[in-house]
Amino acid sequence: MMRLRNRRKSACDRGAVAIEFALLMAFFPLMILAFGIVDYGEYMVQATNLTAIIRGAADYARGHVAQGNALPQPGDLGALLGVPAGVFNTTNVCTCADGSMPPPLPTCPASLPVAPNPCAAQADMRVLSYVGVSGLQTYTPFVSGLQSLPGSVNAGAVLRSQ
Repeated sequence: MMRLRNRRKSACDRGAVAIEFALLMAFFPLMILAFGIVDYGEYMVQATNLTAIIRGAADYARGHVAQGNALPQPGDLGALLGVPAGVFNTTNVCTCADGSMPPPLPTCPASLPVAPNPCAAQADMRVLSYVGVSGLQTYTPFVSGLQSLPGSVNAGAVLRSQ
């Protein structure tokens, strides 16, 4: 009599296990989706923070160049903002007011009253100076198996310094 009861109980359990498995499989994709949402959120937070840091560094570099000083190096910006210097890349580019770049440009002349004006042959003789700061930071996803997001976050800002 004991054997008959055990058989009935195990037959009922098989159906319960199948139902539990079906319920679990219905919610399993939601868990994967939740991890993807967390990864995307972390990526966007890092991209937003990097963009704000790069914008601040470009603003500082523009003010530094506008005062007649040399372009700040990435190490200077890193020390100022508390960010590793390897994140930053700085550039200083000049163009003529009409957008053309005569042969001595894109490097900016040291000082226009002393140096010859490379835009003298243009209708508008102004030389426009731009300061650019770009940044690159690696991103490691929360779930390493999902490779849907890029492995790095990029940001850049170019501001006119004149």
